[in-house]
Amino acid sequence: MKLKSFALTLLTISIATVAGTKAAEAASFTVVADGLDNPRNIGFDSNNNLYVTESGKGGDGKDGRCIPSPSSQYIPLCAGSTGSLLKITPDGKKETVLSNLTSLALTPSGEQAAGPADIKFDNKGNAYFLTGLAGDPGKRDTVLKSPSLGQLYKLDLNTKKLTSLADFGAYELKNNPDGTDIISNPYALAIKGDTGYVVDGGGNSIYSVGLDGSGIKNVRAIPEKLISPDKLEFPTLPEGTTDPTGGAPLPPGYTTGENGLPVSNQSVPTGVVVAPDGSLTVSEYTYFPYPEGEARIFSIDPNTLQARVLADGFTQLTGVAYDPDGNLYALQHINNSEWKEIQQGGVITGDISGSVLKIAPDGKITTIWDGKGLEAASGITYGPDGKLYISNRARLAGTGQVISIDPRAASVPEPTSVLTTLTAAAFGGASMLKRKRSKELAKAETV
Repeated sequence: MKLKSFALTLLTISIATVAGTKAAEAASFTVVADGLDNPRNIGFDSNNNLYVTESGKGGDGKDGRCIPSPSSQYIPLCAGSTGSLLKITPDGKKETVLSNLTSLALTPSGEQAAGPADIKFDNKGNAYFLTGLAGDPGKRDTVLKSPSLGQLYKLDLNTKKLTSLADFGAYELKNNPDGTDIISNPYALAIKGDTGYVVDGGGNSIYSVGLDGSGIKNVRAIPEKLISPDKLEFPTLPEGTTDPTGGAPLPPGYTTGENGLPVSNQSVPTGVVVAPDGSLTVSEYTYFPYPEGEARIFSIDPNTLQARVLADGFTQLTGVAYDPDGNLYALQHINNSEWKEIQQGGVITGDISGSVLKIAPDGKITTIWDGKGLEAASGITYGPDGKLYISNRARLAGTGQVISIDPRAASVPEPTSVLTTLTAAAFGGASMLKRKRSKELAKAETV
């Protein structure tokens, strides 16, 4: 899901300086489950049971089922049967629904796994299960021997049978919707009526899929964002580092940045949810080197899959969710560019704190939670009890969590001065904000 990003379509905008707010962080924080391996997205059934997908920790590589990671300095990604689906009842009872599912992760750390990625339920109570891939789909069935990756399934929770509805890996390999490098990583799922919507963070695209078994209905690439490499901040490579590709040409859509590191303008869509007006809301992570303040939230037409920008100025978003009042919650994975705080292979060298931002229907942005246990999170869902459920430490093996945060406990707004761009693209007809955060607010409020 890395080395990607997005570009603005033309908008008519007006600039205004307004007062933003940061909540005194009073929202409750509860650990619902602990000791997980790369937990991803969360879904609730009609009985308020919580389901969480664990992407697992990959394999040890001894069987040769490994490929070089396209986004992590070519560290081996190795397959293993370590993914699972966990169920947590309203009274806290935990049950493993599916186990020994295929997982692909960096070896030997087990970090940044792809495998079980999301689970959602339709209005009839049917379950749908998504798996990621995070690599070259041309090697999925051969080298990795993992054909179950990169697909959307209908899941029978009684028989545990999985029925494939769409194979995004095969589609990427054949069609390459964004026209750049061939990588697929289905990351999140939303359901509207009899259609599923899947964002592919590797293929930089959004798909619509018929849940009746009719297959992929439509696909569209998320537009790129053009940022000159000389405006990006890059890590300094360790002395003696050599090109692991052996001087191979860069993939389509890439240029060379500082220290010879590859740079693209591709998008990494990471979250999708149905908005109150029936449109889709999609979050993005951005491409390497993950520039701060450059991630966006988009509105997607569910029929044409055309995108327009709702809000800008975020950092490494990994999920979006709405509450019944039309408030949008955006999850920042890490508040700073990830390479500054955590090294590939899961070595934490800095502060991996993330944050949850509330965007009201009138466009006002409030920080609901910042750090204080929220770390490298990925996946956010509004629960039936009015709390936000989040996969925490979601890129790490053995220390992942599911947490809940009660946004109703957030209060006592603290005014700050921010530069805001108001667009005509509003939630439910109100104006949305675009804000470029300042250096001084880089840690406290990254919008």
